[in-house]
Amino acid sequence: KQWYQRRVRGELMKKPMEKKDNANVAIWDLNGGKSVTVTTESPMMQQMTTKTLDYKGQYLSSAAPTSSTKTTLFSAAHFAKHTASGNSYNYVLSMSLLPWEMTTLHYEFFEYSHTDTGEIKTKKIGSIPKPISDIRMLHQFMATDNFLVIPLWNLHFMPQSMVHVMYDMTHLCASISFAYDAPMYIHLMSISTGQIYTFEMPPERAIHPINAFERINSKGELEVVLDVPATSDVNEVDLNAHCLFDVLKIPNCKDTEFMYNTMPWNSTLRRFILNVNTMQHKIEDFPQSWTPVDTLVEFPMINPAYYGKSYCFAYFQQWQYSTNNMFLMKYDLCTGKAISWREKNKNVLEPIFAADPSGKSEDDGVIMAQVYDSSDASTELLVWDAKDLTVLARFDNLVKVPFTIHGWWFAD
Repeated sequence: KQWYQRRVRGELMKKPMEKKDNANVAIWDLNGGKSVTVTTESPMMQQMTTKTLDYKGQYLSSAAPTSSTKTTLFSAAHFAKHTASGNSYNYVLSMSLLPWEMTTLHYEFFEYSHTDTGEIKTKKIGSIPKPISDIRMLHQFMATDNFLVIPLWNLHFMPQSMVHVMYDMTHLCASISFAYDAPMYIHLMSISTGQIYTFEMPPERAIHPINAFERINSKGELEVVLDVPATSDVNEVDLNAHCLFDVLKIPNCKDTEFMYNTMPWNSTLRRFILNVNTMQHKIEDFPQSWTPVDTLVEFPMINPAYYGKSYCFAYFQQWQYSTNNMFLMKYDLCTGKAISWREKNKNVLEPIFAADPSGKSEDDGVIMAQVYDSSDASTELLVWDAKDLTVLARFDNLVKVPFTIHGWWFAD
């Protein structure tokens, strides 16, 4: 503790804090379509105009104040959306600079609403304290009718890394490890009261949840359900042999043997059932019905109107490391059946769902994604029917767009 306090004070005196990072950006509609909000793992966001992407300036939420005695380190790259109210949720990881408080950090969760003119307002929901020895990466969480569903997977920040991120957000690969010897936690935070319900379970590796919703079981008990694409067996490969982000490095992407043998592609779609009345939980895996089976299944997307609700359909990118091919997959969680779209040399990036405004069913709409052609390095925007993945349209890009992730649909 004394070493850490001396190190923090020394680093801050040696080099001033700079608000920057090099993470992948995500897109969000934070103020009713008035702006495109660009987010990363940092509490400082950027605002663009929706049609032209002209830069409007930084948005530093009032939820993330800094002072001589407090700083904020991280936020989630993705906001959570409350479907009924339209409000958004995110967190900041706050740290006191007072020596006697430095060893405890806080995940502070906030609700974001907006006025008709686009003014963004924030309200604190609650806080989860954690010792500096057990800080987890929280890339994304979900919202249901009454709860924030907060999974703290076993992607763990080493305590000494907290010094670096205060002034430079370029140390993620050197800072993150998979904590095999620690449990995984899912916290439920009441949106109305901030009360916390904590569920402890075996180590898990996941990044992007699919959805979460509430239901009443046959005994009349309240259950919260969280679905995620997860690593099916965290012990199949050494998750600490390579950095989480090595999969995105171009030399590695071109080396199919490296990708297949060393990176964790073994995927399952996993459901966590959390009983709020009994504080018991169950873990279930959906049938692995997709082909080819040796593919990483990630970047989930559903009809956004069904976030926080019972649902059936989810869409994913399938990445076959052994051939370096990427496909589009639709999975029916109600039947356990999967269908895929693929073409030779065509690599589908993250899917985006746009609902049919006059649609009646959950999968009335289209899927859009950038598709990279590995034969000539060209890029198309493809549009599929969300029901059966029939291609409806292709649009040539005017520029070549490499591998990229994260986007959002803004209705005109």
